[in-house]
Amino acid sequence: MLCALAPDLRAALADRLDLVAPDMLPQLSPDDRKAINGAVTMAMQGAPAAMLDLLPSLRTLASCGAGLEKFDAPALEARGIALHPTPHVMTEDTADMAVALVYAVARDIVAGDAYVRSGQWKNGRRSRTTRVAGQRAGIVGLGRIGRRVADRLAGVGLKVSYHGPRAKAGVPYAYVGDIAKLAADVDFLVMTCPGDDSTKHIVNRDVLRALGPQGFLINVSRGSVVDEEALLEALEARTIAGAGLDVFAQEPVPNPRFLALSNVVLQPHASVLTDDNLRELVDEVCRILGAQLH
Repeated sequence: MLCALAPDLRAALADRLDLVAPDMLPQLSPDDRKAINGAVTMAMQGAPAAMLDLLPSLRTLASCGAGLEKFDAPALEARGIALHPTPHVMTEDTADMAVALVYAVARDIVAGDAYVRSGQWKNGRRSRTTRVAGQRAGIVGLGRIGRRVADRLAGVGLKVSYHGPRAKAGVPYAYVGDIAKLAADVDFLVMTCPGDDSTKHIVNRDVLRALGPQGFLINVSRGSVVDEEALLEALEARTIAGAGLDVFAQEPVPNPRFLALSNVVLQPHASVLTDDNLRELVDEVCRILGAQLH
């Protein structure tokens, strides 16, 4: 292990792999460390050089997650280490979260729950919300996750278009080459693109201005793809209708200004926290590391 793992993930992997905790690696003898040729890490933690220095024979690194932005790819290549992310395991659950956030923000589901629990229902009905069917959704990043989100939303009656580096062949959705134009044309702007230098703050003030007071931003990508200061200003001024966020620029303690807002639904980077994901992730990590299952 190059970093700490969630307790349930660590326990499940420990049933099938001989795990060495990161704080125990320095205590192993040089020969024992040299015998280790496979390791596991979290995509959000990457592969610290200090840990790699302890493992001179490391050749295979399984990363729990789809992201690559925390890894120094040239450094891994120079060490002869093959990096294996696990993007396919993350697809369905992340797409589910994106669609769930669309409904949560449009139908104000979280506030509705609080309305009942607080006893306010007896005082009358809540204000009306937004119908989802028949609305327009723009997907930023039509990769594995983006395509699943697009298909789900189209299946419940939304008109879907998308933005990315280039148009994709064989896709039944309209391509829009400019993200601000896409934002101006949709009611839900859904972020499913990779988080790297090319997408940093791709959602900026201009894009949020184009999204407008009827538009919702959904982000299940990375916090870096959104200029959070611009987003907070838009939410506070209500120049966009709202947002559903599973990722933030700062985690696990996001900007406290989000907590004061009623027009945003917040999730703790939990898209993939399902029982199915855990089972499939363990299977995939063991496959990558060539484990003998027992």
